[in-house]
Amino acid sequence: MTITRTHIRRGSLITALLALFCSAFLVLPANADPLPFDDCPANTLCLYSGTAGTGERRDFTDAQSLESYDASWDGKTLSAKNNTALWSCVYVDAGYGGRLQTIKPGNDDEYATDPFFNGTISSHKLVPSRAHCFTGYERCPDNRVCTFTQERGRGAMTVHLPATDPATKNYGNSYGTEAAPKSVWNRTQKHVCFYPEPTYTGSWTDPADQKKYGAFVVLRGDSTTVPALYAGIRSHELVNGTSECQ
Repeated sequence: MTITRTHIRRGSLITALLALFCSAFLVLPANADPLPFDDCPANTLCLYSGTAGTGERRDFTDAQSLESYDASWDGKTLSAKNNTALWSCVYVDAGYGGRLQTIKPGNDDEYATDPFFNGTISSHKLVPSRAHCFTGYERCPDNRVCTFTQERGRGAMTVHLPATDPATKNYGNSYGTEAAPKSVWNRTQKHVCFYPEPTYTGSWTDPADQKKYGAFVVLRGDSTTVPALYAGIRSHELVNGTSECQ
């Protein structure tokens, strides 16, 4: 019996393997397209004027929350990348008001196909937890009474500097014709008595039983949404005890 041996040169086998290896790389594109939002720097909230991280980009650090944008950017955001360790909250209205969307740390979001957010985003903030997106009380300075046009401290804020009223001699403020507040934070060391008249007087009537109620009181340090019964606040005074309310 004749045995035939086939000898394969080691050098030829290595050459063939190298040729196959190199050919695999030849089919790859020379310059792969960048991934969406890939240009957003670390520790940054990036807002884009186009979808999927395209168009003009605006960058904000994790310490840059804005209650409103300038005219050149207001309502221009169509996509966003939250490249921070915080939650990002974006709002339809200025002052963290109106409808809102939240973006988890490291995530991105799209707004072009959403009828409520397409071309409407007007403010944003970065916060340690998602729950913080639903309130705006933290804007109120110490030792002030702050009123807000929306519930839970959201919307436009008015900071009231306590002053002694010359007529009543009470430490308070009259609101004039400004919009009645829907929420309030009392950051003073006194209690606050709210009234339906600009002269620190008046009462509210419950339509259910026609019962009358006097001042709406917010204790020192408290924040609250104004109940529907007390809609139409026009003035307040600061007192040492609630029995001092008019």
